[in-house]
Amino acid sequence: MAFVDQVHLDGDTATYRVNPAVKKYTLSDLNFKKTKLGNYELTQSLNPMNAKANVQLKLSISADLHQLKLAILTGSGLKTVDIFKGDQFAEEREQYQFLMQNLIIRQVLTKN
Repeated sequence: MAFVDQVHLDGDTATYRVNPAVKKYTLSDLNFKKTKLGNYELTQSLNPMNAKANVQLKLSISADLHQLKLAILTGSGLKTVDIFKGDQFAEEREQYQFLMQNLIIRQVLTKN
């Protein structure tokens, strides 16, 4: 998956972009890790209480802070998961929306 200007997950009504006001120190404060290529990556579990059915959010922001990648993955990180389909991922959807709202408040992302 390549970096893009805006991301939209299937089933989600929102589209997200990197906030032009984002600061590198804010990313560090929010537990983004810097990769070898200089990009910033956040991997966050959406249901840490259920390790068997663990689903995680993976958000990457390019080194120049202009583009991003977003995916919801299985605990192993190998397969994408659609948390917006059916009721089995209701808790994960709620946690996802909470995390995304926090990133908007902290001026990391903007919502379209």
